[in-house]
Amino acid sequence: MSAINTKIKTIILTAISAAILSACGGGGGSGGASTLSTGSTSTSGNGSPAKNSSPSNATPSATNNNNGNTVAAAAPRNNHADNLAGLIDEAPLETLNLATPLHTSFISSASAQQNNPNVQLRQKETGEQFQTDNQNKDQGGLISSLDFKANDEVKLDGIVLFNKNANGSATQPEWTTTDSLIAKINSKGNTKADISEQDGSEKNTKYEYGKSTLDDRIVEIFKQLKTERENLKKAKEGGTDGIDTNKIAEIEAKIKELSELYDFKRQLRAGLTKYTQDSMNQIAYFRTDADGLVFDKRFDGIYVIRFVDGTQIVMHDPAAAGWTYQTFAHYIDPKSGVIYGYQSLGDETKFTDLPEKGTATYNGLTTAYVVKGDQSRQLTADVKAIADFGLKGVRFETTNSQFHSLDANGRRVSEADAKYDMKGTAKWENGNLFLGSVEAAAAGLKGNLSGKFYGEKAAEIGGTYGLKNQDGSEHFIGGYGAKRQ
Repeated sequence: MSAINTKIKTIILTAISAAILSACGGGGGSGGASTLSTGSTSTSGNGSPAKNSSPSNATPSATNNNNGNTVAAAAPRNNHADNLAGLIDEAPLETLNLATPLHTSFISSASAQQNNPNVQLRQKETGEQFQTDNQNKDQGGLISSLDFKANDEVKLDGIVLFNKNANGSATQPEWTTTDSLIAKINSKGNTKADISEQDGSEKNTKYEYGKSTLDDRIVEIFKQLKTERENLKKAKEGGTDGIDTNKIAEIEAKIKELSELYDFKRQLRAGLTKYTQDSMNQIAYFRTDADGLVFDKRFDGIYVIRFVDGTQIVMHDPAAAGWTYQTFAHYIDPKSGVIYGYQSLGDETKFTDLPEKGTATYNGLTTAYVVKGDQSRQLTADVKAIADFGLKGVRFETTNSQFHSLDANGRRVSEADAKYDMKGTAKWENGNLFLGSVEAAAAGLKGNLSGKFYGEKAAEIGGTYGLKNQDGSEHFIGGYGAKRQ
């Protein structure tokens, strides 16, 4: 597969507003500046476990101080480096007993995110689909930082970067990032913003889907319009010097300019709302079924960020899953040819803080898309992983694979399909990034598995995977997260 010399769109989300995080579940961030940004993707080079160190987690030495990770008394070893598929939790680390996160919590990290596990399904102009990831292309993910602070207002900005020089020089034309909308959605509904002041109505009388970067700007334009209309009225009444026709013409021109801008921004806001609603109405796994029941409360919640250029990020709600340190995001980036992408996000464990020895079991979940041509299906499954820190290896498997769709009434219909249950193994060396392979043997799919440890004492893991069949006509990509038991 040829290398793609493209830098993916950069988008920055500075914080999540009180309207989003206070009302529907966020906060718990660090005290620093609050940003979620998307960084450059390099799809050149070759990934391997030996390359899995990064400035934030690497060390020149494999020395590790264990940092208080207590391990059970030594026992006969059943685990072996040449049989990671047979790993068992034979020397469990001390139980962490972490508190269950409140529904109002959200993960935060000052560390870089672009080197986290990620996978993308891309489409050529010919219609052919192919995968790239951090393992086979040393690829960076769309999102490069994740630093949220509670109760900040939403401020979004960013830059689109493309490397377009035919000679390979790093020429980077820049375009201002388009406006955006953010919302939290679950089986009970979605967050809304008070837009009453956009047309002069009394506060808390009109609400709109999500919170947009456009909202405050529309209010500002409306107030300017109101002021100019008052000025026009006074100008037409005249003063001690009579009526100034030049001043009237100047004010009328200003009103016309503001009116056009006001209408444009309102239409843009309406378009963002419609496209976000239409897209979110297609996600089935957190919807209720014909009996009004959710499939699994761990899947019941997402954050969506939609940009008017078509880029969309959907983050799994970590609080719903019971996660403190990590989550994953699904995204689309049409300008860069990414039709489906997944990226692991979180506060990674420093390599020097990983246990030197011992084993641990991680239980969690995954969401994924199975894609054949222009048809896609949504899949969820349970995740179980066993890590042996002495061997630096992981056994990974999923069970309870379920496809989810919506009936004519918008109710969830779920169907089990064990053919898509996966098994795989991975290993790491001198950095906090494990790489390996995974397969859904019964479905005839094979591919790459990537992951990282997150949080204090490797409390959680998260990652991505990408599988395909032999002729590349079917693709299976997803993100996962799990916490230590």
